[in-house]
Order: sequence, then C-alpha cells, then structure tokens
Amino acid sequence: MESQDKVIESLTKTIEIMTNELTLLREQVAYLTQKLYGKSSEKVAYQPGQLSLFEEEPLPEEDADLPR
Repeated sequence: MESQDKVIESLTKTIEIMTNELTLLREQVAYLTQKLYGKSSEKVAYQPGQLSLFEEEPLPEEDADLPR
C-alpha cells in the first residue's frame, strides 16, 4: 500500500507541474497571437529624401518644373 501511495503522490505532483506548464503555454500563445494579429499602432518615420507610397506630397523637383 505504501508504494501505491508514493506512486499516487508522484503522479499528483507531475500532474500539477504539467497543469502549470500548460497554463503558462496557453498564456504565451494568447499573448503572441495578440501581438501577431491584434491591433497595433504603426508609426512611420520618413527619412529626408525618401519617397512615400502613402502620402501624396509634391516633390521639390516637381514644383520647379511647373510653369508659373
């Protein structure tokens, strides 16, 4: 009987450890999923002279070509 109690105690500890690890892994998956697919604020820092695909700004060279 004593050996059965030791086995049960050992298995109970193993189950507790694995349950804690599973909880931690689920939290990590939720966090990483949120980081990957969740909302984010994308801040764009434009470098001088770099063209932009999203902002329609006339370039200084284009202004010089226009008749006045």
